[in-house]
Amino acid sequence: MASVSLLYIDDPVVGPHLELLRNICEPESTSKPHVTVRYYDRLARTEEHLQTTIDYIDLVGIGVFSSAARDKRRRHTVYISCASEELLSLEHKPHYPLSELHITLVESVTQKAAAKLVKALGVMDWRLRVPLPAGTHLTLREINRRSPRRRVQSRAYSTGLSDLFREATGKKLRWSYLAGLSWGERLVLVEAVCRHLQKATSGFERFAVVSTAPSLETLPQSPQIEEPEVHITPPELARSIASFALALMHTDTQIHFGDPAVGNGAFFSALKQLVPPGRIGSAIGIEISHRQAVVAAKRWSHAGLEVRNGDYLHMERLPLRNLILANPPYLRHQKIPSDYKLALRERASVIHGRHISGRSGQYVYFLLLGHSWLVEGGVAAWLVPSEFMQTAYGSAVRHYLTHDVQLIRVHQFGAGDPQFENAKVMPSVVVFRKASAEPDKSVELSCGGSLHRPEHSETVPLAKLRTMKRWFIPTTGSDVVTTELLRIGQLFSVQRGIATGANEFFVLERSEASKLGIPQRALRPVLPKARTLASDIVEAEDDGYPSLRPQLVVIDCDMPMDQVRKRYPRFHRYLKSASAAGILRRRLVRSRTPWYKQEKREPPPFLCTYMGRGREGRPPLRFIWNKSEAIATNTYLMLYPRPPLARALADRPELAADLFDLLREAASHSVTQRSRVHAEGLRKIEPGELMEVHLPRIPDWLPQVLDLSLVEP
Repeated sequence: MASVSLLYIDDPVVGPHLELLRNICEPESTSKPHVTVRYYDRLARTEEHLQTTIDYIDLVGIGVFSSAARDKRRRHTVYISCASEELLSLEHKPHYPLSELHITLVESVTQKAAAKLVKALGVMDWRLRVPLPAGTHLTLREINRRSPRRRVQSRAYSTGLSDLFREATGKKLRWSYLAGLSWGERLVLVEAVCRHLQKATSGFERFAVVSTAPSLETLPQSPQIEEPEVHITPPELARSIASFALALMHTDTQIHFGDPAVGNGAFFSALKQLVPPGRIGSAIGIEISHRQAVVAAKRWSHAGLEVRNGDYLHMERLPLRNLILANPPYLRHQKIPSDYKLALRERASVIHGRHISGRSGQYVYFLLLGHSWLVEGGVAAWLVPSEFMQTAYGSAVRHYLTHDVQLIRVHQFGAGDPQFENAKVMPSVVVFRKASAEPDKSVELSCGGSLHRPEHSETVPLAKLRTMKRWFIPTTGSDVVTTELLRIGQLFSVQRGIATGANEFFVLERSEASKLGIPQRALRPVLPKARTLASDIVEAEDDGYPSLRPQLVVIDCDMPMDQVRKRYPRFHRYLKSASAAGILRRRLVRSRTPWYKQEKREPPPFLCTYMGRGREGRPPLRFIWNKSEAIATNTYLMLYPRPPLARALADRPELAADLFDLLREAASHSVTQRSRVHAEGLRKIEPGELMEVHLPRIPDWLPQVLDLSLVEP
C-alpha cells in the first residue's frame, strides 16, 4: 500500500485560519491544512524521516498551477507556497519533480475563479514564519489511488473553528450554509478571514522574499535529445553517497561541488546537511530542463547553489570541481537522436582515445565527459545503472575506471531492493579519485544492503579487475578460466530465436490459422513463452508439432504475393490486413523480402530462456529439451550441436538425456553467474555470454565420443 508523509499545520493561530479558508473554498473536502512531503510506494519507510522534528514553516505567497496553464478550460489549484530547509531535506515526490512545498486551498476551479481567489487572498501578507508546536513530526497516511477521494455531504465543525468563523465573518458556521454559497459570496468570506489572520499574526516574524530566479542560459539550438524522465535521488540515498565521498577528502579541504544533472538538488541538500556552511566554497548544478532548473534554483540558490540551465554534455571550460556527486539521466541509446549521439560518441572517443559503442546509454557520456570537470585529486561518486559492468558497451566505462582514474569502490544494490520510486533499474555507486591508476592497489567491490552496510564485500586487486571481461559481484567463479572444463560454446553454436517484428500478427494458434485459410506450407510450429510450459521437456506428436495445448504456429512463407492471391485467397486477405494495422511500417517487417518470410532457423534440440527471474525453485534462466520440430521466438536462445557432438547424438540418441541434465546443472550455477542482473531480480543472457558459460563437469562419455582437439577453442 502506498503512503504519504504530511506536515499538518497544527499551530493555534495560522492552522485554524487555513482550515476555514479550505472549507470556505471547498466545503466538500475533509482535508486539513498540510504540506505533502513524501510519497512512499516501492521504497521502505524510514524512521529517521518520520522522527525528524519540524520547528517552523515559512509561508511565502499565493500560487496557482494547472496541468495545462495555457488552456483556460483546464481546472486550476490555488495554494500557499512554503519554504523550509528541514522539509526540503526530507521531501521526495518523484512523480512530481516540478512540485514545490505548498498548502492547497482549493482544487479544480476555473482560471477565472482562481484569479479572483488570488486577489481576495492578497489582502493578507503571506510572508510569514509559522512556529509549530514543540515536537511536531511528519504524519504517515496510507493512500489508495484507485479509490475516489472521499467527499462529505454534511459535517459538524469544532467549537473553536465555529467561534473563529463568527469572530472573523460575523456568520454562523454551518455546512449547509457554506455549501449553498456562490463563488462571489465565498470570496467575501475569504477576505474577511484573511484580514482576521493579518491581525492575529501581527506579532509573527515576517521576512522579505528574495527572488531566487536564476539568470538561465538559453538551451543550445543544436538537435536536442528527448528530455528524459526525471529519477529524483531519494534523500537518504543521496546522504549515504555524499557521506562516503566526503570521507575520502581531508576535513579541512574547502569543497567546490558539482552536479551535472542537478534535478531537485538532492545531492546539494545532502552536502549541506553533512558539512558546516563555511566549508562549501562554491557549488554548481547543471540541468538541461529549463523548468527543472528553475525548481532547483528556487530551492537552493539562496544557499549558494549556482544553477546553470544547459546541456552539460556540450559544456566546456566549466570551473573545475573537487567533488562531483551525480545521478545522470537513464536514457537508453534508442531514445538518443542519431546525430546527437554521433556527436557525443566522437567527442567522448577523442577525449578518451577509445571507441565508444553506439549502444551506450546517456549516462556513459556523462561519466566519461565528467573527467575533465574534476580537478586532479578530486573525488567523484556516480549513481549509474549496474549494466555497465557486464554489457559490451560498458567496456569503455570499465576501462576508464581501471586505467584513467583511481577506482576506490563499486557497490551494486540488491535486485530485490529498489532505490527509486519511479525507475525499475538496478543501480550501482561508483566512487573514484582523479589520480593515476595504480595496478598494485585494490578496489572494494560490494553488493546488497547499503553503501555503508553491504551484505557482501570483497577486496579485488586492480590488476585482476583489468583482466576480467565482465564484472560480477561477488567475483567468486565469475572469472574462472580453466582448461579442465568445457564452455557451452565448444559444444554448441547459439542463436537468438526469430524476431518477427509483430508477434501479434505472425504468431497464431494452429486452429486459428486453419480458420483463416493459411496453408500448412506457410506455417511452422513455434514454442510458446517459457512461463507457460508445464515441463522443461517438450515432447513431439506424430506430425512433429509440440505436444502442447494450444499449439502455436508462425507465418513463414517465401511465396510471392501474386501466387498467394491466386492459390490462397483467404490467406491473401489476411496478409492484406497488415497494412491497415500498421504492420508494414515496422522496421523488421519492411526489411524482409517478402515481408512475411521469417529468419531461417532449424528446430533446435535445446534452448535456453533469454531472461527470467526464477520461480518455485527454478533457476532464473533455464534450459528446454525440445523433441519437436518447433522453432522459437527471440525470448529463447537456441542451441545447435557442433558437428562432433551432432554426430555423437545421432549415433547414440540416449546421450541427449545426460547432456540435458548437464545443461540443467549449469543453469543452477554458472549460467546464473554469467548472466546480467537487472531491476527486481530480472536476469538476462546474450548468445555470446551463454557460449562463455563453463559446464560444471565433463561426463565420462564426452571425451570418448568427441575429438576435443577438433572442437573450437
